[in-house]
Amino acid sequence: MISAGEGRYNVILKSYKIGKDRLVIISGGEEEHIGSVTLIESKDHLQTMSKKGHKDHIVSEKMANVIYDKIGKDLLVICGIHIEDASKEEIDILVRNAKECVEQFLLT
Repeated sequence: MISAGEGRYNVILKSYKIGKDRLVIISGGEEEHIGSVTLIESKDHLQTMSKKGHKDHIVSEKMANVIYDKIGKDLLVICGIHIEDASKEEIDILVRNAKECVEQFLLT
């Protein structure tokens, strides 16, 4: 498990090898949940499903592309980060912490 940020801005990343594929879970904030899932099989084949009213796909899609560019393996990214009534600045902090988690993950 990889973690970045503190308190309500804490984001965690868990990863699993499933055969040749990878599963990455990015969650955090005040309430972890499943907000979106993004499957990437190649640079031109990305599919995303999101829960109604959730914007976690912004993180799952961006992070899926970053991870895929580095590892080149089929990948499923599940994302659920939530802070109630988050301001733009708070969202930026959470996205930055998610990026930091991914950068640490890619170093392993």
